[in-house]
Amino acid sequence: NAECPAMRAVGYRQLWRFLDGQIDLETAIAQGQAATRQLAKRQLTWLRSESELRRFDPLDNATADAISTELARKLNE
Repeated sequence: NAECPAMRAVGYRQLWRFLDGQIDLETAIAQGQAATRQLAKRQLTWLRSESELRRFDPLDNATADAISTELARKLNE
């Protein structure tokens, strides 16, 4: 139902409006994509405010070891 908390997830509200006959599929997709971009922008803004942010390259073979090392360091602080 449209009042469930899960309906606040990105894209659900737009598809629900399509299924309810309020908008067409193309509009629902476009609105879902816009909502996704807005969420990503808010997340990037939030991440930039994190002073201790560490980035790891998911394609680097050494990433798992680097994350383990960082976690151990943080746990020992």
